[in-house]
Amino acid sequence: MMRKLLLAIPAAMLLAAPAIGGEKIELTEKQQAKLDKQLEGRTAGKAKSCINHNDQRNMTVISDDILIFSSSRNAKTIYVNKPPGGCPRADRNILSYRRTSSSLCQGEIIQLIDNASGATMGSCSFGDFVAYTKDLKLSSD
Repeated sequence: MMRKLLLAIPAAMLLAAPAIGGEKIELTEKQQAKLDKQLEGRTAGKAKSCINHNDQRNMTVISDDILIFSSSRNAKTIYVNKPPGGCPRADRNILSYRRTSSSLCQGEIIQLIDNASGATMGSCSFGDFVAYTKDLKLSSD
């Protein structure tokens, strides 16, 4: 019970932070479970304005307001991005973005492309990338 509570704290802190305009991010039960699984055993670090090419290999859409980037499925560090004002219908569209360099940076534009028609459905931009790193397990020798 205590372990579950400790693991839920980072996710609760992430979601308690107000978004642009003072709005709070609200997730469905399914989205919250997906976020909790991604953040399990991780500690939040400092926000970065850019992440390098290797850290962009995997993108997971949690909700319109939360995107997660990593170098692999089991990466030690993942990056949580909260697009300012959200990214409407991010979970129902293809997210397309172009990098001006090998880094992906805050403020770069994301195009939302309809899965069926290929039409552009809107756009949003990346916010800061907050690092979440797996906690080191202490071994008893």
